[in-house]
Amino acid sequence: MQFERRRTFPVDAATLLAALTSRDYFDARHAMSGITAYRFDAFGPTERGLEIRIAREMEIRSNNVPAFAKRFVGQSATLITAFLWTRTDRQPYQAQYQFTVGRIPVQVRGTMTLQDDTGGAVQDIRAEVTSSVPLIGGKLVDLVAGQLDRALASDYQATLRYLNGERG
Repeated sequence: MQFERRRTFPVDAATLLAALTSRDYFDARHAMSGITAYRFDAFGPTERGLEIRIAREMEIRSNNVPAFAKRFVGQSATLITAFLWTRTDRQPYQAQYQFTVGRIPVQVRGTMTLQDDTGGAVQDIRAEVTSSVPLIGGKLVDLVAGQLDRALASDYQATLRYLNGERG
């Protein structure tokens, strides 16, 4: 499943990039969500670009999981969020990202670009959500894509609050 979202921000792209590549941003973002148990598995320059990888344990409430998916999901999982900023020296700034949730056989991979636009910055997010499971893989993809859409909307609101000086 292909997934695209465009968000606008009231700051220039360089300011948005500085926020999205700072530990303070991720600490504030987790605080805004009430998340205290997370860790940075990577945060710094590599040969390929600036790598940011965050892991956190999350409980999965079974009442939110359809019956067909329960055997894949379990009671808890480690959410891994990884960004690789491959272009930070000129616009459009670009990152590759991926999300994995425990042993759920769904992959989310995509790109994020930031660039100046009239009155601020625009963030374009493109993702592909896939599953390696035959038959019900499509349903798992739909389930994860819905969660991704809600998470991106929440991230957008939290990023606006962060840029306005709110830290948690």
